[in-house]
Amino acid sequence: MTVAVITEHLFWIMSRAAGTAALLLSSVAVCVGLLFGGKLIKGRPDLRHLHEALSLATIVALVVHAVSLLGDSFLSPSLADITIPFVSGYQRWWTSLGIVAGWAMIALGLSYYARDRIGQQRWKRLHRFTALAWIAGIVHSLGEGTDAGTTWFLVATAIAVLPALALLAVRHLGTPAATPPRTPAAKAPAPRA
Repeated sequence: MTVAVITEHLFWIMSRAAGTAALLLSSVAVCVGLLFGGKLIKGRPDLRHLHEALSLATIVALVVHAVSLLGDSFLSPSLADITIPFVSGYQRWWTSLGIVAGWAMIALGLSYYARDRIGQQRWKRLHRFTALAWIAGIVHSLGEGTDAGTTWFLVATAIAVLPALALLAVRHLGTPAATPPRTPAAKAPAPRA
């Protein structure tokens, strides 16, 4: 009986697991990115490779989360339902938010590999939107996720999300950089008499 239940819901279970993994991986990636990208710690190690690996793992988890739903016999979504916002009739707002967040995370994550074409400064400004996509993904999981109201999911989400939110707040709401004192304008020499 247990095997039949698991087989019947395999794609749904796979989507749930991949969605949870994407949430956890992206939260750790945001933490790592904020730690090495900002001025939060002095003498910080170069964590780019870890950040890149976490970001790529997040992208894989997002794709598995969406694509595995194609096999779900309860929802029976089409490819359009899982890739285009506002097409699916199932919890339309939450699903659409998840689709937008997923595409944004994928595009912003992969933009790293096009940063030379985009330009470093422009890419850095673009990459800041990753935090918004991440937050949209969190809202999607709390609004639509099957496990959203369960204690284990809320605790796991809090453990992963709160440190990243704290680092994000420190980064964007922290003390502004001190402005250098103004130097008085040089006085014009006094006219000679």
